[in-house]
Amino acid sequence: MEIEPVNSGEPLRTDADLLRWARFVNHGVHPRRRTLWVLLLDADDVPRPVIIPIEDVPDLPDAQGTARIAEALASVLEEEAPAGSVVMMLERPGPPLRAQADHAWHTMLRWSMAEAGVRVRAVFLAAAGEVLAFALDDAA
Repeated sequence: MEIEPVNSGEPLRTDADLLRWARFVNHGVHPRRRTLWVLLLDADDVPRPVIIPIEDVPDLPDAQGTARIAEALASVLEEEAPAGSVVMMLERPGPPLRAQADHAWHTMLRWSMAEAGVRVRAVFLAAAGEVLAFALDDAA
């Protein structure tokens, strides 16, 4: 699969734009450890210049850990991108199929972000060179 480049000054307004970003960041790699990648978008959906990697996340999320991530992101957004949002991608080893642990991460991230007042534009799973989008109803 050809990886389309992402222009850092270009707004990411559509689901296709967000998926293109996730594929660009993953770049078709087969990860060896779990990493949660976070992109901040400003109020106009333009990416901020830094992508935040949160490395060595556990197999299963816990409420305290995801709450700390959400609180930190709320603080960064307040300073760097008021009225902005986040895009997240959980990258992990293994097959490109959504497992129960992946759904648990998605649900816990969405819940923690909502509690902290962080608007989530999209959550992706990256595994074995593939990127899959989570739908909002996947978090139910």
